[in-house]
Amino acid sequence: VYGQTEVTRDLMDARRADGTTTVYEAQEVSVHGFDGSTPSVRYRKDGAMREVACDYIAGCDGFHGICRESVPVAARQVFERVYPFGWLGLLSETPPVA
Repeated sequence: VYGQTEVTRDLMDARRADGTTTVYEAQEVSVHGFDGSTPSVRYRKDGAMREVACDYIAGCDGFHGICRESVPVAARQVFERVYPFGWLGLLSETPPVA
């Protein structure tokens, strides 16, 4: 089992080790240029507008995130699987993931 919090922790550790910056608590986030060769992400942080030029954008911010609404409806491909339960809980006597 590799829990989501452990995946996130490992990714953040790898970014720090690589010297890459992670931006938290950005405001007014918007994505631009999905359909072109120069996509970008714009946001406000500490009162200043900033822009990140990208090679590509992966909109992994969930159903209610900004990426979904930034893609024109005609260009969207939605893949969905509906499960007949809301949460699945498993109990086991397993030591915590280190």
